[in-house]
Amino acid sequence: MPRTAIIIDDSALSRAVLRRGLVKAGFQVVQEAASAEQVVELFEQYRPTLITMDIVLPQTDGVTAVTQLLRKHPEATVVMCSAMSSREKIIACRNAGVAHFILKPFSVEKVAEVARRAVAKIAGAEVLVSS
Repeated sequence: MPRTAIIIDDSALSRAVLRRGLVKAGFQVVQEAASAEQVVELFEQYRPTLITMDIVLPQTDGVTAVTQLLRKHPEATVVMCSAMSSREKIIACRNAGVAHFILKPFSVEKVAEVARRAVAKIAGAEVLVSS
């Protein structure tokens, strides 16, 4: 079964880098979105191996959205992406059950590395801060 991913980020440039990194890591990107309002529905429709999600998004922020997603689907693997590196956001991500946290700006290679590590550590909730 192929590894699949959903990208949620309001920046088209970030989505493009994420897409290239995920493809490099062997993922098929099945959906992209600029907001997190429908993350639960997208997860239920596509059942991706991995979701990447920005923290700062219009309407619903990424931490709120990922908390809702993981309450309903604790098996989901999520990599949070953001230019914000505050300790509080990292702790909120960890408490929500996020697999990894990657800092913007990121390279295609870094995205590929973090995606591989995230799915390899599905059972853990280690937060890896990568920049």
